[in-house]
Amino acid sequence: MQLIGTFTNEQLFTNKYFSWMGTTSLGNYCVSATSSHYDWTIKKIKNTRKN
Repeated sequence: MQLIGTFTNEQLFTNKYFSWMGTTSLGNYCVSATSSHYDWTIKKIKNTRKN
């Protein structure tokens, strides 16, 4: 999280800002690698507990 905080909003949320990110933004990648990942995991755990 500290590393993410070192980038500006423009750097995080402008598509193609960094050429090595392809067509997406760094912010989209950060969301999928952090909060969305944990949301997915929590749902999987809850579904497993139900069965």
